[in-house]
Amino acid sequence: MYAIIDTGNQQERVEVGTVIEVDYIADAKKGDKVKFDKVLLLSDGKTPHVGQPHVKKAYVSGKVVSQDKKDKVYAIQFRRRKDSKRIVGHRRKVTTINIEEIKNGS
Repeated sequence: MYAIIDTGNQQERVEVGTVIEVDYIADAKKGDKVKFDKVLLLSDGKTPHVGQPHVKKAYVSGKVVSQDKKDKVYAIQFRRRKDSKRIVGHRRKVTTINIEEIKNGS
């Protein structure tokens, strides 16, 4: 059984036991339960249930494994022939979640 969920700005295909990285969830701590209500597609291997836009009463729950920062990404601006440049770095915060349960709501 697998599901496709909406996690804010991206969609993830999840199964029980899958570990996913989603955007930072500020009020979640390590070991907390997280519930995703926006299930776009739910499949038991034979018949898929496609939501319009979400599958009613279906949810995916998991446990927070960690709150981390990704590797630094640099953005560089050069100005030609001016001997000038600007370097800016950014580290994206992520929450790592282990999927424990997929419920179809029926």
